[in-house]
Amino acid sequence: MEYKPEPKLHSGHIELAVVSLLNYRVYTIVPNISHGLLGLHEADLLCYNGKFTEVEIKISASDLKADFKKKHGHHHKYISRLIYAMPLNLCEKYSDLIPKENGIIAVSWNGFRYVARHYRQARHKKIQYEPSDQFISDFMRLGCMRIWSLKQKLYAKVNKPV
Repeated sequence: MEYKPEPKLHSGHIELAVVSLLNYRVYTIVPNISHGLLGLHEADLLCYNGKFTEVEIKISASDLKADFKKKHGHHHKYISRLIYAMPLNLCEKYSDLIPKENGIIAVSWNGFRYVARHYRQARHKKIQYEPSDQFISDFMRLGCMRIWSLKQKLYAKVNKPV
């Protein structure tokens, strides 16, 4: 394989690197969960494997700092841990801003693609309530719906009329 120049990092790169690290064969991972499922806040990635984990993707220092001003504080009755995913240089400079119970995933370029690694492990907290079967079903259904809407967009992009 030939070395590739590093492309400009965007949230999609981080998202794919994190999903690869966490392993979508182990976790059910759904991107861009909105207010409809969580109520008070949005999640960049919501992961489920018996317990829910929220992953917040940050691409800049200002993005990270703004997150701590949000009233919801990423608290939800079903979410047992929170992980921040960001470029390695942000981890090195700003990891002390992130509460110790929250995890950090660092993303960096390896010469071929962006890869993620655990920078700091998250601690599971006791959740207020066990998720209902309906909540889990809605989460899974949302993940399936995302597959088809993404396929429709991709197909439309690839098959544009000339």
